[in-house]
Amino acid sequence: DFRGALIIILLWWTIIPAFAAVPLALESGNFGNAYFDAIAAVTTTGGWLSPSAASASSAALLWRIELQWVGGFASIAIAAAIFIRPTFIGIDTLMPPFSRGEEDNFLRPLRNALYAFAPVYIVITFFAAALLTASGINGFEAVLMAMSGIASGGYLPGEGVPGVFTRYTLFVLFILMIFSGANFVVIARIFRGAKERVRDIETGTYLAMLAFVSVFFWVLAGAGDVDLIFLQAFNAVSMLSTSGFVLGEAPPLSALLVTAMIGGAAVSTAGGLKILRWLVIMRRGREELRQLVDPRAVFGHRQVSNELGVWIHFLVFTMTLAALVIVLAIGNHPFELAATAAVSAIANAGPLIYLAAEGQGYAAIAEPYRWALAAAMVLGRLEAAVALALINRWFWRA
Repeated sequence: DFRGALIIILLWWTIIPAFAAVPLALESGNFGNAYFDAIAAVTTTGGWLSPSAASASSAALLWRIELQWVGGFASIAIAAAIFIRPTFIGIDTLMPPFSRGEEDNFLRPLRNALYAFAPVYIVITFFAAALLTASGINGFEAVLMAMSGIASGGYLPGEGVPGVFTRYTLFVLFILMIFSGANFVVIARIFRGAKERVRDIETGTYLAMLAFVSVFFWVLAGAGDVDLIFLQAFNAVSMLSTSGFVLGEAPPLSALLVTAMIGGAAVSTAGGLKILRWLVIMRRGREELRQLVDPRAVFGHRQVSNELGVWIHFLVFTMTLAALVIVLAIGNHPFELAATAAVSAIANAGPLIYLAAEGQGYAAIAEPYRWALAAAMVLGRLEAAVALALINRWFWRA
């Protein structure tokens, strides 16, 4: 039932990283730090405690990226099988390309989701690795970039500066990140050759947001050279997919943080609030404004019928974000670092931390406060309504 499904999900995001941290702890000698990095990997947050230490060993780096890849796959399967329902999202969504069975049985749809998404997830990763290798990237690094890219993990080899990569490599990464932030239900339908027409309002909005944010970043970065538009489009999709890294001239940090909080599609490896929820919020806002202008007018059937789950998620997301910033600021962290660390954790866009921590990663945050960030990473992968249910004793007694 639903409670059993919540237990499985909670175990996945909290207990599995404890086992995954063992190889990292054997290498570093610190289980706490290894567990933090494992949570950052499994939740596809990325952004390690120490970037140099994470890449010092090829085996440890491969293990971290494998955890990201598996975590991204789990994210889309859990979202499609359990979370993306009108109860949580507020409106009817695209039906996934598998049977979800009865409402009181959540284990079967989770298994069906794994089977439905595995082929497309693996094929995209394989082709991305092949294209990156063809672009001149070392084969091992190409595999790591492909696995992390589709999972929106935010891994880049070296210093991650534009001169390191060819234009072709950046283009492959650009397309890969678009896939990571897109709706995998749509991708799986296309992969299966489905011909039936479906009403998909999210994908069009996602692409429109990408175009708008690209131009917005370009203007903020100076808008002096048309050739720089591509790099800003790259940064835009990096933020919307919550991959989290920035190349070239960085737009203002506040613009990057807000874009990362928007996030990608509902059934994607991206974090953030998700575009579908923003559509529900905007539609509700439009309806309320219409009623304020003319309270007696009749505007037809309401497009938003059950948005309680969306508002709960929005409130918990924003209140948790505010609480994190306050806690980190109390811990004598500069406000810019506190805000960036909080957004990077709850939006699962870890590499953002490098912009405010001068390349230190999460090691710039004092150790006691890192556990609040680790909890925020897990919350970023949970529905807020689910998170509230987990601490409600009446939910478990019913």
